[in-house]
Amino acid sequence: MPEIKPYYNSTIICPVCNKQIQVTKVRSKFVKLIKQDEDFCPYYESINPIFYEAWICGNCGYAAHSTVFNNATTNDQRVILNKLKGKWTKREFSGERDVEKALEAFKIVLYNLQLRSGSFSEFAKICLRLAWLYRYKGEWVNEHKFLKFSYDYYKKSYTGEYLKDGKLDEYTCMYIIGELARRLGNNEEALQWLGRLITASARADEKGRIPPVILENTQNLIYDIREAQKKKKMSGTEYDNKKTS
Repeated sequence: MPEIKPYYNSTIICPVCNKQIQVTKVRSKFVKLIKQDEDFCPYYESINPIFYEAWICGNCGYAAHSTVFNNATTNDQRVILNKLKGKWTKREFSGERDVEKALEAFKIVLYNLQLRSGSFSEFAKICLRLAWLYRYKGEWVNEHKFLKFSYDYYKKSYTGEYLKDGKLDEYTCMYIIGELARRLGNNEEALQWLGRLITASARADEKGRIPPVILENTQNLIYDIREAQKKKKMSGTEYDNKKTS
């Protein structure tokens, strides 16, 4: 029997140009999560499904995250066909991906969002994915750049978009903003966002809406930040004592 690969191609219809295209999906039985960072960056034993989340139509250049690929609006269709298709070099994006191919695919999605004036939450999500990909590569400068983009877009999403019923709820958004602020070195702002989440959890009508893992992670992050601040303050005090002794 032929060996079953962890990924496979699926034929779908591009919602912009209505052409048949191939997208690559990962078989769930091959996905084995090892750990997650505090900003949800996942690490897998073998194949990484994140690499395949960016779907691209090789015919017209339309691209989006796999979860919203089929949600193209009439305006999206008009923009892609008028502003991108004529400049687009037709090519294939199905098949196995490494981190470099994943970066290329997600950057095409990001460019699509810029052309289509995508939502803040989608910009935030794609920028966060790009930051993770650079983290896998150990490229801290590029990771930091896209973490900052994601942080800014999540804040715009929180203040400018309705987050009650979507996949991104307001409390998860608050947590991510706090965690990204921490990663960017803005500990005081991180504590403000995380503290607001803890305050909300004290209200009976709100606590049930906060995912338990988010609440637990929030409490852990607040503890870690405050411990780090104590150590920094203590080391500063010790340094001052040495200078005066």
